[in-house]
Amino acid sequence: MDPTFNLALGLRPGDEPDTVRLDPRVEHQIAPGVIHFAVLTTVAEVAAAGSVGAPVVPASVSVHLLNRAGLAPLVGRGRLLRKGRRTAVAEGEVMQNGELVAKAVVQFAVVS
Repeated sequence: MDPTFNLALGLRPGDEPDTVRLDPRVEHQIAPGVIHFAVLTTVAEVAAAGSVGAPVVPASVSVHLLNRAGLAPLVGRGRLLRKGRRTAVAEGEVMQNGELVAKAVVQFAVVS
């Protein structure tokens, strides 16, 4: 996990492998009680990146916002779908209170 942007956002490693955790703050809201889509996308992308097992940078991201997320802990879980020498594809899911709130599929460039 990137030690600057992700830490400033409040992301930290989750309790399980390939997971990250965020305790949303008031400044993460787009409206009262509604977490901004960019925060949810970041949680999903960082979780997906963690599942690749190599340094990566996102090349494309497709995100689906499935339920409203509020000011409760968010858990992102990544799953590697395919990894080649130059690119990888992984998905990231964001859960809140046991409910899926966002899902992303990310294509990464593998950085050597």
